[in-house]
Amino acid sequence: MDGLSAPGQDPRTHWDAIYTTAVPSLLSWHQQYPRESLELVEASGIRADSPIIDVGGGASVLADCLLHQGYSDITVLDCSRAAIEESQHRLGSMAEEVKWRVADIRYYRSEGKFTLWHDRALFHFMVEAEERRK
Repeated sequence: MDGLSAPGQDPRTHWDAIYTTAVPSLLSWHQQYPRESLELVEASGIRADSPIIDVGGGASVLADCLLHQGYSDITVLDCSRAAIEESQHRLGSMAEEVKWRVADIRYYRSEGKFTLWHDRALFHFMVEAEERRK
């Protein structure tokens, strides 16, 4: 069993089911404004054109806020296509400014390197040492 989904269930299926049946803003982990994450990004001192990845950030508003603050090289990775589509819909035409990746981070291979990796909660789902290693 992995911590990313229910026993025997594919993580994509699990998270797509959540994001197709729930209103994202009503989920317990939803943040209206990701203040702490934004403060950490700013404190890192990276340039606005530095590559940033938000892992597990499918329906998060972090990409929205980063765009509004002038960051320009943003990748959002999530195993749930439904969560990513929620963000793309919310962002409208601004969604074209973000690189969207539907993938399981344990098996994802990036086209490039990132200056900053943001992960608000994904690692706590990885309960096995082998998952964290991947």
